[in-house]
Amino acid sequence: MRPVSSLCGAIVVFLSALGCYASGQKQELGMVFNRHPQPFIAPLGDEVFFECSLNLAAEKFAWRHRPLGSNKWEPFIQIPNSGGKTSKHVVTCDDESKAGDYRCVAFYGTSGLASDPARLTIAKIDKFSDKSDVEIKVPVGNTVPITCPVPYSAPEPVIQFYKDNNPIQSATISGSRTMIIENARASDSGKYHCTANNYITNQMYLSNYNTILTVESNQTHQNPYFIKQPQTEYKVQRGKNISLECFGAGNPVPFVTWSKLGSSLPIKSFNTPSGLTIVNAQPADRGEYDCVWSNGRYKIKSVIILTVVEAPKVVKPPKGLTFAEGGELDLSCSVTGQPEPTVEWLINGETLVPNNNVEIRGATLSISVVEKKHAGIVQCVASNEYGSHSGYNLLRVTPKQHVGGAVESREDFGIPSSRHKHTRVGGRRRGKGRKRKGPDVLVPPEQPQVTRLSDMSVMVRWSVPENNGLEIQFFKVQYREFGPKVNNGKQAKWMTANTEIPNHVRSFEVTELQPGHTYRFRIAAVYSNNDNKLSPNSVKFHLHRNTGFNANKMPIPLFTNTEALSPHRILLIWQNPDKSVDIDGFYVYHRASTSAGDYLKTTVEGKNSSRIVISHLQPDTTYEFKVQSFSIDMASEFSKILREKTKKLPVDVPVEQVLPENKPKPVETPKNSNLYAIIGGVLGGGILLGGIAAITLAYRRSKSKQNRDSSQDQAKPMTNGRVMNGGITDSKINITSNPLAGLDAVDDALQPKSGQQSPMEMASFLNGQNNNSNSSSIIHNSIDPTIGTALNSSSTPHESSPPSPPPAPPLHLHQGPVPIDQPL
Repeated sequence: MRPVSSLCGAIVVFLSALGCYASGQKQELGMVFNRHPQPFIAPLGDEVFFECSLNLAAEKFAWRHRPLGSNKWEPFIQIPNSGGKTSKHVVTCDDESKAGDYRCVAFYGTSGLASDPARLTIAKIDKFSDKSDVEIKVPVGNTVPITCPVPYSAPEPVIQFYKDNNPIQSATISGSRTMIIENARASDSGKYHCTANNYITNQMYLSNYNTILTVESNQTHQNPYFIKQPQTEYKVQRGKNISLECFGAGNPVPFVTWSKLGSSLPIKSFNTPSGLTIVNAQPADRGEYDCVWSNGRYKIKSVIILTVVEAPKVVKPPKGLTFAEGGELDLSCSVTGQPEPTVEWLINGETLVPNNNVEIRGATLSISVVEKKHAGIVQCVASNEYGSHSGYNLLRVTPKQHVGGAVESREDFGIPSSRHKHTRVGGRRRGKGRKRKGPDVLVPPEQPQVTRLSDMSVMVRWSVPENNGLEIQFFKVQYREFGPKVNNGKQAKWMTANTEIPNHVRSFEVTELQPGHTYRFRIAAVYSNNDNKLSPNSVKFHLHRNTGFNANKMPIPLFTNTEALSPHRILLIWQNPDKSVDIDGFYVYHRASTSAGDYLKTTVEGKNSSRIVISHLQPDTTYEFKVQSFSIDMASEFSKILREKTKKLPVDVPVEQVLPENKPKPVETPKNSNLYAIIGGVLGGGILLGGIAAITLAYRRSKSKQNRDSSQDQAKPMTNGRVMNGGITDSKINITSNPLAGLDAVDDALQPKSGQQSPMEMASFLNGQNNNSNSSSIIHNSIDPTIGTALNSSSTPHESSPPSPPPAPPLHLHQGPVPIDQPL
């Protein structure tokens, strides 16, 4: 047991060291904000204290201010000796220019880390803007809403309702601005108005006009009708409660029914006098709700759209990488939030502004020439009206190496050599004296085709010829503005889109172009050896501006159906509503529903195309899809968005092998037990020479029969219809060509039946596999029936045995489901 214990101890030490290394990487920066500045609403003349704190003491702090309506952060005078773990900043609200966002920056040497911003809002309230009286007439017994036309106020005002100039003390309020009168009686008739009070500024305003309610006691029949037109859209922050108001009346009193399009109502929802109340709203609750009032014979309906908004969150911060001075930097982060957040990039607490060297496209940052000043802390800050959140990491810059007073230079094609290195390298650059090994054929993409999508974007499409060259890892799209007066009379440089396009995708949307300008495009393919090759340049493409005279008459596809085919493939079906329009095909867009990133684009050529199978998807994941038609000049508006969830990965279940009833059951002792007996006899000693000769003869006969069985069984299907697996090339034990293959009926009773093996054969088979971990995975693998099996034996067949056929190529087993792209 000592060797096993020592081995276990070594493994524990190794895993512990690995865990410490991973933990050290995760905590590389060390500092983190324990407290970010908090938002305030304050009146003019007041003082506000913003505060931030970190877990590690900073050398100094600085504060920044961004006024409302501005995108520029303004620095304050640095306070001397302002280091420590906590910093406070006092703001005197002497005028409205002090409103806006504030953040603190903690410095550790030259590296700065910025807090999430906090907003200062000046407290105020506007006067009522209602223009006339509102009259409501309802039969007795109905529920009546009295709505206060609340003006803008920061913070939310306190509402007080009055009836006939008398305050109502026990009013039922819905949504802070609607009073509910249940089971209305004639005594509820009267004039209602309201007041709004800002408790910070101590200002209160009175509504200009009244709501005049008349409760009718006659019994005249009235079909259901809406007392007031329902609000058609609601927004609620995730985790908050919301009431969807829908007030109907009639005689007799109608009843209301709620439903949700495409699914059942949220679990935490219930009917109230004010409408449908949803508790702890979640993103899954967003969608279309139908409110139907009915008296049994007549119905009225209203559709309400609910949007669940979320504060931003950086779910994947930028990577901490090392870049070479003078090289190219590409970083990205993943953010969530609703509405879609805006993204700000900072290095050492300073906001990066796009220029000739810095390009920012949402959640991606590109710097064409990296400088030493870019070393430090890089931050990705996501913001929307509901908050801000940031993710950050450390950037290192490797200075240029000076050799003999000169700086080394490199040929530059602008294409990264791999997914993980972002510095620029030459397209065919090799080390000194290094020659290419082997016939590495690089087949480039063909000339791309370009289609206008909008005033500022185009779709680039390409293809790759059939070839046996090196595998393509991914594509990059490059474009260059064309014209004699670009960039001070010089030819513009090629720009590279940041996205790495998967090797199965053949189209890409290039955005943020200039309308009225002319461009060329080309495709760079990056191969498995990290080399790259460019396609021919596209023809000149002039991105014309849509002046309104050239209206978009492209037919919008009628997107009708989606169907999950497998864990990795979904079928999409659409229709072309107007085949009289000359179109070239369709663009299909898809992305995971949980993602806020860009859509992946697929091109379907042909005006009569109506379906496609989207593959390379993740199992058990919901995707959203949309389609648009296109021609060489433009593309249509998008179709409606449909969603579909891929299937779950199948769970392997062992297949029970059924023995034919007309065959005797095998003896539990495997046929190779003769070999075990021989070995045991030899090791035991004391065996006579004649006995040894007899045993040796028996062993040879057994081995000869085993070889005959192997030869007969080669390339023979199993009795249950499965095709045999490949041979075991690394086993030193002579086994059949396929341990799972069916055996002939002429075999003796000691030979295992179809689908069974002896323990030695099974052990040898499992030891020879590299891609399978258990026997059930062998049974369930997808195997090409056209592929033969290979037989490998470490010993020479007996002279009397028939010659074995030549070995077939080894069969490669793929564990689990294999996605197959099969065009319809």
